[in-house]
Amino acid sequence: MAGQLRAAPFAGRVSTSGETMGHPYPGQQPPSPSRPRTGFWIALGCVLILLVLVFLAVTGGVVYLVSRDRGTQAGPTATADGPELVTVEHEFFSFSYPATWFDLHESAEAAETDGVAEVADEDIAPDDLFNLAENSVVVYMFDSDLHAVMTCRTQATWTGFAWDESEDPEEIDPITLDGKELAAHRTLGTHDGQDVVGEMYCADVAGEVVQIVVETHGATELSPEIQGILDSWVWVEG
Repeated sequence: MAGQLRAAPFAGRVSTSGETMGHPYPGQQPPSPSRPRTGFWIALGCVLILLVLVFLAVTGGVVYLVSRDRGTQAGPTATADGPELVTVEHEFFSFSYPATWFDLHESAEAAETDGVAEVADEDIAPDDLFNLAENSVVVYMFDSDLHAVMTCRTQATWTGFAWDESEDPEEIDPITLDGKELAAHRTLGTHDGQDVVGEMYCADVAGEVVQIVVETHGATELSPEIQGILDSWVWVEG
């Protein structure tokens, strides 16, 4: 047949003694050598690699969405000059707090607020609104018809609502967190026979207002732990 080669008929082989040896496969053609399956294994490997890449893409997307909507926490990390820290990572910011503190974000959700992060040095039950931790940091993020400056002015009166007594809030100099200036208000008062200081900070971020409320009980100045949290603040470009 044109374009196809035929093998020459088997003519027998001659042994070393000069005798002709018979056909090793009498009455039939010798079996064709088996074809290598290299192509099959390459194709199978490509399919497996593709499945792994799809799995990584899907799980990575889920992790991103969860962390963007609810915020995530990195594991404790040791610092050279201080205690272990835990990092809260949100879509638009991150900050670190001592590993001995507690994540109370669920209590903010239970209260149906716009809280996106809440940490304190005491484990307070979600439904216990008047048993207050000695130190706490709560972060809210919400839409507002007002810019951050006016939002802080109108809502600063809520600082200390659970205290026994609170003075009128005072507008203080803006604070700077990671290079961004935030409007700031301070409120002094008492609770359970102790002095209390609370401060509220507000910033315009991605068309919304980020509001940070911090409290220290037993003093008229914020504690070093809260100052450390504020110093660790990092804004994330959305």
